[in-house]
Amino acid sequence: MMENSKVVELPASPEKKRRKLLLIIAASIVALSVTAVLVLSFSPLLAAKKIEVTGSKLVSEKKLLEALAPLQGVPLPRISESRVAELIGDEPAVDEIVVRAKMPDTLVVEVVEAEPVAILVDGKNSFIVSSTGEKLKKIGEKDKTKLPRVKASDETKDPEKFQLLTGILSTVEPKVLKQVSTATLTQAGFMELALPNKRTLIWGDGDKAALKNEVANIFLKQLKENKAKAKVIDVTNPENPVTY
Repeated sequence: MMENSKVVELPASPEKKRRKLLLIIAASIVALSVTAVLVLSFSPLLAAKKIEVTGSKLVSEKKLLEALAPLQGVPLPRISESRVAELIGDEPAVDEIVVRAKMPDTLVVEVVEAEPVAILVDGKNSFIVSSTGEKLKKIGEKDKTKLPRVKASDETKDPEKFQLLTGILSTVEPKVLKQVSTATLTQAGFMELALPNKRTLIWGDGDKAALKNEVANIFLKQLKENKAKAKVIDVTNPENPVTY
């Protein structure tokens, strides 16, 4: 090679420059996003100063607010549903929780409670119970909750049998349920419901619930209009209901 030969550097292609610029921009966006997240996660400007609880009827709102007190002052982005659930603890009436932030400083905790189906009367104590037979709340004698009452017995003390009864009760629609005073479970595993004027609705098991509700409503309407004198309505087989 001749001594006076020179190496000439070619300018970078426009495409290469564009890719380099895009990489720089992307890296800057990521860095800014991470910084923003860190700032928001630890900034006292977004700290929870207020806590609101909605949807609680069986559980005292005051009790829940006391349990959630440790979240006061914690930045909203750092408060998770798992942390809220941990603070609430094993509360049988709380089926689910939904947590959301109401900017700039309020934490809203929406409580979804278990559906009550009956009142278990055990001596002088009464408890609202769920479809799984779990005690949701202890109530006093003057409580006006309108639910079928179940007297404590050997059946109710057997968790499996009691859960069978409450499970069947959960298939009865409110329109029928509001006319029921007491519910019992027979040895055959069938549910019987006490109606006004010493009438009985034999419901059977939890099968064909929609049709049973439809048939029961027809008979209850007839009873209300004094068009039926039957003391017993048996919808165990709703395709062929029996009255006597």
